[in-house]
Amino acid sequence: MSLFVAPIAPAVAAGENDTITRLCLAGFNAAMSHAGKTPPAGMGDYTCKCFLDEVNAGGSIQAAQDTCKQKAAARYKI
Repeated sequence: MSLFVAPIAPAVAAGENDTITRLCLAGFNAAMSHAGKTPPAGMGDYTCKCFLDEVNAGGSIQAAQDTCKQKAAARYKI
């Protein structure tokens, strides 16, 4: 059995996207704090927008996390 994340329907997306973004930012901030790092301004927003875009496009949660961590690290040079 495999897990498939379907794109979120636009009528429902706004509220769910806000919730997902808040959870993503909380997780991002916790991970950076745990690593003893202070993220550059805008990095959390960029990373979580990337994550949401990837998942809404049909990507898996794990793939979205991996892709967006790499993109953010390259963009913000950390």
